[in-house]
Amino acid sequence: MVSITQLFGSYGANCKLDSFNDEMKFFAKMSILDWCGVAYAGKKEPVSKIVSQMVMEELGVNQARIISTGHKVSSRGAALANGATGHALDYDDTHFLFVGHPTSSALPAALALGEELDSSIEDILLAYMAGVEVSTRIGHILGYSHYNAGFHQTATSGSFGSTIVASKLLNLNESQTINALGLVSTRASGIKSQFGTMGKPFHAGMAASNGIEAAKLSKLGFVSRDDGIECEQGFFQTHGWNKEIPPRAIENLGTEFLFPEIKYKFHACCHGLHSFLEALDELKKVNNFNPETIKEIQIETNPTWLKVCNIEKPKTGLESKFSYKLTAAMSIYGNDTSDLDSYNDGVCFEDKMVSLRDKVNIIPNDKLTDTQSVISINDGSQVIKNTHDLSNKIEKNILENKIINKSVSLLSKSKSELISNMLSKPKSNNVSSLVDCLVS
Repeated sequence: MVSITQLFGSYGANCKLDSFNDEMKFFAKMSILDWCGVAYAGKKEPVSKIVSQMVMEELGVNQARIISTGHKVSSRGAALANGATGHALDYDDTHFLFVGHPTSSALPAALALGEELDSSIEDILLAYMAGVEVSTRIGHILGYSHYNAGFHQTATSGSFGSTIVASKLLNLNESQTINALGLVSTRASGIKSQFGTMGKPFHAGMAASNGIEAAKLSKLGFVSRDDGIECEQGFFQTHGWNKEIPPRAIENLGTEFLFPEIKYKFHACCHGLHSFLEALDELKKVNNFNPETIKEIQIETNPTWLKVCNIEKPKTGLESKFSYKLTAAMSIYGNDTSDLDSYNDGVCFEDKMVSLRDKVNIIPNDKLTDTQSVISINDGSQVIKNTHDLSNKIEKNILENKIINKSVSLLSKSKSELISNMLSKPKSNNVSSLVDCLVS
């Protein structure tokens, strides 16, 4: 077997900014803008406040800021808190090859360590792109066997990506970067049973913090295995890996990029729900559904999602983001599924919502990919059906407008424009200026 640890460690240490093509840079900037809006909106979430409070109570050096409070803590602590904040709303980008959220673990590590080191935005852009490309490829190798065994790639694969981010910013050499990946292979963790709780967003913070820890230890001379990912009893073999390496995961590394297949959320809930919600939105444009006369709603989905976002009777706003049945009812009743405030404890117990929720049936269909769904609505007089596939490409100009509109709604127009301007001139702006926008 090819040494995955050495392959990605060598790539991370040696890649340069000009080795990334324009498409990669476009999607990297879109993801950074998208995450900034989601993280800014998540600052008041309970998980953000709790993790930030814990980090502030620890004694340490003042290296980087917690975006929810502005307090300076260690960069590792800031990455932990900001990672949890950025994933608190579950509104950040998703990659279906990665099988998780690559930006929510990589970018908090870049921002925290970048602030400590007084890096430019160009510096963190390079580190971020290297990190998310590696984490996407490792996530693809781990695949659905890892995911279906109960692991959450945002935490596991994300830890490897954030290690590349931190190694790049710390200027580790090839041997040190490989060593850091070997070390983080014994640190990466995160299980799907936490979905619907504060544990899920905490995974992103864990991964971001893990990467900084592993890279800093390696720089200080801490020695680990140089094959920790793939060796016997290593990370792969103990974490549900099916012993297969998809060719795309290792081929053309550095010349072709998998990260640009990233998908963005325009509904503020689990990405597993988005294909059916898009299909339902299309039906609503041409049908005036009366919720009171609907007899049944059927949603066909890939069986993978049944253990992810199929909470049948959610009791909290957080759980509602992982419920096919309730989000279908919310959409039919006109609740805006892109509005963060739509997901609250009260909606889970509204009589009309509960009544319609219980008319929704979820049907596993293994002929559908993980980006496809089929919805059928029996409105009492006819059955209306529609399909949607999230893998269908959106034109770049349309996608950019959608992300800008989303960021304006979450950040404000002035903040969104300021961050966009910084990303357009990454060499002449530093990380602290970007963090200023998120703190204020």
